Amino acid sequence: MVRRSQPETSGSRGRLNVTLVKLGGSLITDKTRPRSVERRRLERLAAEIAAGRPRGGLIVGHGSGSFGHPEARAAGLVGGAGGRRLETPADRMGIARTQAAAQALHRVVVSSLIDAGVPAYSQPPSGFLVAEDGEPCGDPPAPLAEALRLGLVPVTMGDVVIDRRRGAAIVSTETVFEFLAGSLPALGIDVRRAVWLGATAGVLDGGGRLIPRIDATNIGAASASVGGSAAIDVTGGMEHRLVTAWRLARGDVESLIIDGREPGLLESVLRHPGRAAECAGTLVCSDPR
Repeated sequence: MVRRSQPETSGSRGRLNVTLVKLGGSLITDKTRPRSVERRRLERLAAEIAAGRPRGGLIVGHGSGSFGHPEARAAGLVGGAGGRRLETPADRMGIARTQAAAQALHRVVVSSLIDAGVPAYSQPPSGFLVAEDGEPCGDPPAPLAEALRLGLVPVTMGDVVIDRRRGAAIVSTETVFEFLAGSLPALGIDVRRAVWLGATAGVLDGGGRLIPRIDATNIGAASASVGGSAAIDVTGGMEHRLVTAWRLARGDVESLIIDGREPGLLESVLRHPGRAAECAGTLVCSDPR
């Protein structure tokens, strides 16, 4: 039997160090088939999170894959800056349908984690932030922070949030993670590390070869080599992930981009962050060696 590491559950108001884990939409769904879940893979990843759960705290996020992205495109919802204001009756129904689709996958993810023994606690972004022309804003999320201190594992996702300028906008899991990394320190919680799981070995160069490390010496070349998702994706795929990982790195949050299709890899990098980072996927950090 695999021994599960247990997080700290003390009522102390001392600072917590938290790890972020994103399960990519292309990993846990088939983006070429509407609303199709890769259930066996999702169940395996949930079991690895349960087995490798780090001390301190953990936040899990997931993409929308073949659930939210097609609905978002049909509704005219986009992420980032720009886009028209959504305010007609048809727009409102599109917002509702997109959120309902994203939440359908969210319920599957949360249930899979609970079944694996993870005390998953649903925290969709639409419940703790708003946006201003696609950019998240708002107060630090106190309920999420208190859930972490209680030893729960908040689970968030790409979502539709109210946008003060556009009516509504998509916020990707990457955008939400960046918001959390910037806002949680005010509540005594520091994000120290992010692990991104997708359906590739990591960040690949123009020739399809893995880039094992990205730092200040090669971020420009690495950025030029990646592109968006080949499937329907309103948030930008690997390109958006790398941009976010680099922004986090400049704030001293290390990222590891790995292949979620490889059994045991997620558990390994959660259990042994320093050792595993040298031999798995792409490490993104601010300082060159």
